[in-house]
Amino acid sequence: MKRLFFALSLVAVLSLFAAPALAASDPMCEHEAMTIQSLHDCVLHASDAGHITNQGVIRALLSQVNAAQTAFDKGQPSAAADILRGFIATVNSQASKSIDEMHAGHMVEHANMVIAALGG
Repeated sequence: MKRLFFALSLVAVLSLFAAPALAASDPMCEHEAMTIQSLHDCVLHASDAGHITNQGVIRALLSQVNAAQTAFDKGQPSAAADILRGFIATVNSQASKSIDEMHAGHMVEHANMVIAALGG
């Protein structure tokens, strides 16, 4: 009986420490900087966490982000912003299909912040 009580007590104590770690482990990506690279990292994070379930959608999103980076690197921030608007359209079209709805909203918000940082 003492062992059962000890085991249950141990589980209860461990769950107190594990719950905050699980809750904070994955919800959204970090927003240290509002850059195209941070949006790229956000897509990878969503993919790794299983928030995007279709590999074709992952490739399409990364392709759009990479194209935006290329435009920006060529001194075309307006074109980069336009490409990111296409990224947002892709995310919105896949929300609740291949992209978890909550994470889709997060990626749209992230992309809008990057567009604002680009001046567009």
